Amino acid sequence: MKDAASIRGEAVSTPVEQITITSLADEIAFRIQAAILAGEHPPGTHLFQDELCERFGVSRTPVREALRKLQAKHLVVLVPNKGATVRVPSRDELIDVYNLRSELEGYACELASAHVSPEFLRDLDAATVLVTEAVTLHERDGFAGEGQVSLDIQLGRANSEFHGAIARVSGNARLRSLIGELQDFFPKDYVWRAMTSADEVRALNLDEHARIREALATGTPARARKEMRNHILHASQILLAYLDRLQFWQ
Repeated sequence: MKDAASIRGEAVSTPVEQITITSLADEIAFRIQAAILAGEHPPGTHLFQDELCERFGVSRTPVREALRKLQAKHLVVLVPNKGATVRVPSRDELIDVYNLRSELEGYACELASAHVSPEFLRDLDAATVLVTEAVTLHERDGFAGEGQVSLDIQLGRANSEFHGAIARVSGNARLRSLIGELQDFFPKDYVWRAMTSADEVRALNLDEHARIREALATGTPARARKEMRNHILHASQILLAYLDRLQFWQ
């Protein structure tokens, strides 16, 4: 069995799904997550660590960490001495979570509009640069590029930085904690894979973020709240439509 340090450039006796190192556990978690959401591992499926280690050509440590990450996103249940079992939230649960997110993140955006600083706007702009790079690469390569998993992770992190900066500046620690819990309930960044056109990718990830930033920069709290609320609800509509097309809950 190979460890993380030997994953690159070394032949293995059985085919493995090659991955690149950003965080090894993040990459493994992302690939398992994608398989679950694509219906390859239906609810109730047991995920055996030895099989996952062989599939990715890694030791048990990053696999265990990846499964813990998926448990935090409510995609698997870890039972001591029994391993991991796929468990996905119901459609109604997902709707409830996104409705709550839209209200709480909208409220955080409204609060943040009273604490806008040049440093805060620079943080939003830095996240936007990373999102723009990911969107541009997606428009060029679609989902066929060799580094697509790393690109997906980059977009997810950049989006988290954008939304996280707003929650921090809201000044309400409890609100920030609640938003974090809801964001972690389901892999929100899978919306990226659910979008059906380049225009939709750009609208959600760039145009709507630009409107949120403008509302914050101009000190219009009601507009900031509305733009963020609409942004979260738009993301939920895209994700639910995609999972419905996959017959995910059947």
